Amino acid sequence: MTPDEWLADFEAKTAELRRNAVAFRRNLEAAGQTVTSDDKALTVTVAPNGALLDLKIAQNPELAARLMALVRQAREGAAANVLGEFRNAVGGQAGQLDTDVSVPAFGTPEPRKPNHPQLVEDEDFSDNSIYRRP
Repeated sequence: MTPDEWLADFEAKTAELRRNAVAFRRNLEAAGQTVTSDDKALTVTVAPNGALLDLKIAQNPELAARLMALVRQAREGAAANVLGEFRNAVGGQAGQLDTDVSVPAFGTPEPRKPNHPQLVEDEDFSDNSIYRRP
């Protein structure tokens, strides 16, 4: 196999992996499930990871809303517990890590904004090499 053939084969495999990854992500995002009881009294929606996203109780929507509020509170508390244990595990390094954890109640999470300032270079020193002789 020539280097050009090897490179073409490698690029083809890489392109296929990219296509497969995109398809996997699309399918995973759609893998949640909504199920309704036979008597239509209850409907639950879960995320692909099994997390409860929504609950509907036909005869008592207020109870469903209260239950979902408790579920969100419990999820946020669990996430905070995990984050606390993570910070304990990494010790003094925790301040250097991006540990912004949010648990979306419904749907897709909003994009996170970086919580650290962007580095800006004062000047471009690329033409001032110390190795160049005058």
